[in-house]
Amino acid sequence: MALPLAYLLAHAGVLAVRHADAALRPYELTTRQYGLLGQLDAEPELTTSELARQLDVSRQTLHEMVIALERAGYLVRAPGATGRTRRLALTPLAVRRLPRIAGTLEDAEAAFFDGVSPAAVAALRRLLQATLAHTTDDESWLA
Repeated sequence: MALPLAYLLAHAGVLAVRHADAALRPYELTTRQYGLLGQLDAEPELTTSELARQLDVSRQTLHEMVIALERAGYLVRAPGATGRTRRLALTPLAVRRLPRIAGTLEDAEAAFFDGVSPAAVAALRRLLQATLAHTTDDESWLA
């Protein structure tokens, strides 16, 4: 009997996140928090509602993530486009650290996939990106 893909993806995801979270611990970050910082780096004008939708988290979960990232010195609340709203902005610390953190995650990914061929890892990445682009109707996954 073949195991359902949903189970395989979920289990692999838990293991991969656990591995990445361990690599991010020195930066006081989790994988999800890093994803939030990456989204804001790519699209600095995102509203909190848009950010929660893109990260697929509730507004309450996003709020908790933002508080933790503010405490760690990675985020601040800045005036929004209209001056009447607020937006999230990366701090200089976050801007400085993001490239180093990305390198740390690349190293963690290489260690996680140690013994798996680079071609297989690339194929998995392409399949996951295509799946996410299709299921979310968001082609930015293919970039």
